[in-house]
Amino acid sequence: MKRLLPLFLIALAFSSCQENVKFNTPGFQGQKDDIFWRANDARAYVSATGKLTIEALTEYENITLNTSSTTPGTYVLGTTNVNNSATYYSNFNDVELDYATIAVPGPVSSVVLTNGGTGYTSANSVITTGGAGSGLTVNIVASASGVVSKVTVSSSGNAYLAGDLITVAGGNVNCKFRVQNVQNSNGEIKITDYDDTTGTVSGTFKFNATNTNNSPFGGPILNFQYGEFYKIPIYPSI
Repeated sequence: MKRLLPLFLIALAFSSCQENVKFNTPGFQGQKDDIFWRANDARAYVSATGKLTIEALTEYENITLNTSSTTPGTYVLGTTNVNNSATYYSNFNDVELDYATIAVPGPVSSVVLTNGGTGYTSANSVITTGGAGSGLTVNIVASASGVVSKVTVSSSGNAYLAGDLITVAGGNVNCKFRVQNVQNSNGEIKITDYDDTTGTVSGTFKFNATNTNNSPFGGPILNFQYGEFYKIPIYPSI
C-alpha cells in the first residue's frame, strides 16, 4: 500500500493541473513555447458589430484573441477572414516583442469560388495557375451552359497563401477562386460556451504567431498550445 501512495499522489497532482483552470474564475492559461503560462487578468469585449475580443494580461505581456462573432464554434486563424486572429505583445526591460497570426504558405485546404467563368465542362484534377504556390489541382462541376458552380481541392499543392487568387485552366480560362485556408494554418479559437445570463465566455485556443517586428530578442515563431479560457467576463464594447 505504501508503494501505491506515491503513484496516487502523482496522479492526483496531474489531474489537478489538468483541471486547474476551472477553479479560477476567470481563468486563462496555456503552454507558451512548452512552458506553462497563466494570465493575471482576463476580460472580453463585444463590439457593436458582434465581434469578440478576449484580452489576457500579465505584468509584462498581453495576449489578444479575436473572433468574428460570439457564436460557439471553431474559428480558424490565418485564413482570409482577418477578424479571426491572435496576437502576443510583451515589453520587459524596454525590449518589445510583437507576434501575430498571419497568412503562412502551405498546401491548400479550402477554396471559395469567385467567378464561374464560361466554356467549362465538369472534370477532375484540373490544373490551375496563379497564386504563390504550385501543384494545386481541382475538381470542378459545370452547368450545361459552361459555368462552374463548384470547385473542390483535388491535389493540395504547396506554398500557397490564404487569399491567393487562382485561375482554373480550360474553358475560356476565366473561372477563378480564392484560397481560403492552408493546411498548416496558424491555429484556432474555439468558443465552447457564450452565456448571456452570466455574461461570460469559455473555450480553448492554440496558435503559431509570427514575429512581426522582427525583434532579434525573440524567435521567428511563438507557439501556444493547450490554451483554455474559462468564464471570462464580457463587457459590451471597446
